[in-house]
Amino acid sequence: MTFSAESGSVRELLDKSAITEVIYTVAHAMDARDWDLFATCYAPEAEGDYVNANVAGREAIIAGTKAFLEPLDATQHLVGNLRITVNGDMATTHATFIAQHVRAEATGSGQYILGGTYHDTLRRTDADWKITRRKIRGMWSNGDSSVLTTSVS
Repeated sequence: MTFSAESGSVRELLDKSAITEVIYTVAHAMDARDWDLFATCYAPEAEGDYVNANVAGREAIIAGTKAFLEPLDATQHLVGNLRITVNGDMATTHATFIAQHVRAEATGSGQYILGGTYHDTLRRTDADWKITRRKIRGMWSNGDSSVLTTSVS
């Protein structure tokens, strides 16, 4: 038996590999503060569900993420346990994350860690896969929550 790039199992593996790359690229782009790279991961009509805010449109997602991360000195987003379901030109993912946030001018230790989940919906485009919806949920946290405040006293 031979497999071609169009056979179902090979196509699914290729799709899952490409989708994995998108999810990991989002994390890398956030930590590198590479907003052009970050933008390549999202469809123009993308939506974000971030517990305390719902955001519509890629530009709004970028602006909100920049506003949240740029005051910090460093972040490190580790993404794992990625589960992908592909259904034609649409896909859903579930992943867990641990995100370290560092801010030297915080009122406490300057380090805050958050663990949670990403639930994404992606759409195949002519060139690649794009996130059309991201839902983020925190499950636990530890450390100095003043790291995340917009102004430090």
